[in-house]
Amino acid sequence: MAIAELPAAGVPEAILTECHAPLRGRMDRVAATVTFADGATVQAFAELPARLRLQAKDGTVLLDGERAMRLDGGDVEAADAARARAVRTLVDVAAFGVLHRATDCRAIGTDTVAGGTASGTATLTLRPGTLLPAAIVVDGTRVDIDEYLATPTTFVARGLTTPALGTCRVVFEQGDVTWAPDFFQPTTTARNDGNRTRIVSPGSGAEPRSPTPIELDQAELQLACVRDPGTWPARVAAYAPLHQELERQRQRIAGFPVFFHADGADWLAAPFRRRPEGDAFAAPRGWDVRTVPAARWLVVYPAGDDLAARRTHGERLLADALASSRGEAAGPVQWQPFLHLQDGEPAATKLAAAVVRMAVRLR
Repeated sequence: MAIAELPAAGVPEAILTECHAPLRGRMDRVAATVTFADGATVQAFAELPARLRLQAKDGTVLLDGERAMRLDGGDVEAADAARARAVRTLVDVAAFGVLHRATDCRAIGTDTVAGGTASGTATLTLRPGTLLPAAIVVDGTRVDIDEYLATPTTFVARGLTTPALGTCRVVFEQGDVTWAPDFFQPTTTARNDGNRTRIVSPGSGAEPRSPTPIELDQAELQLACVRDPGTWPARVAAYAPLHQELERQRQRIAGFPVFFHADGADWLAAPFRRRPEGDAFAAPRGWDVRTVPAARWLVVYPAGDDLAARRTHGERLLADALASSRGEAAGPVQWQPFLHLQDGEPAATKLAAAVVRMAVRLR
């Protein structure tokens, strides 16, 4: 389909309907992994079109409009600021942000349309005979879209080329993200304690599933622990009796199974709390029940291709956050896949796609 076959003003809507129908309203606050041509990767967290948090091995740069800052409040080298701006443009194009914001569209060729944006102009060229953008020029910067990830309902830009960054791969890990109030501020900025998020149960639907570590208050809870046997069938066999006894004694299950390493061993635990006005848990002989005090925690829902990758990624994110003056760990890292082990062994497809909550208690 050529642009000439459509009213110019309707081109953005037609493209979004074709490519992003189930993603509408979810691509202005995104988390993405960007891989450069040399194999280096960065994590990009964007509130488009203005704000970006770019995490790389050499530190974290924040963008708010044209203002560039380091997460620790230090000065930003010109090259690092330029890279962050180029990544922001790259992610914005990959998310089709300019299509959501375009105004006053007009055809300027068989497969090309121009329109206005908040900061200037944009030009879009389609692949001949399709509604797939081949290139988007935003405020003078051309970004070529070389490859799409096709699903039954979407076409998402995956391989892109820009003059500043070369050929890159963009993988969106999450859309429609809810950021902490100070997520795009340097750590030297005073934090508003009134914005703290309090949760009832680890992994509850009440807390934001942030792909970067955020601080949350967690009430005291208890863990009924057994040694982690290491395989899923054995984990199911070990966890089911814990869950059954907690339910028999009418304790409140406080989230999904928890895994952690402590005392030289790997552990699997069922988290629980005493019900209001209910009886305290009477631990059967030989049970290992541990109390986790109320505290401030660092919590992250990491991205990754599978469960193992998400766990590894989450451990790195928590370690980096602790190293960036976020505090000192007061206990082991916990990883908590959203799996109902009391119902039996999870299917391989469920294991691969499971959400993972990772957390560490702060002093």
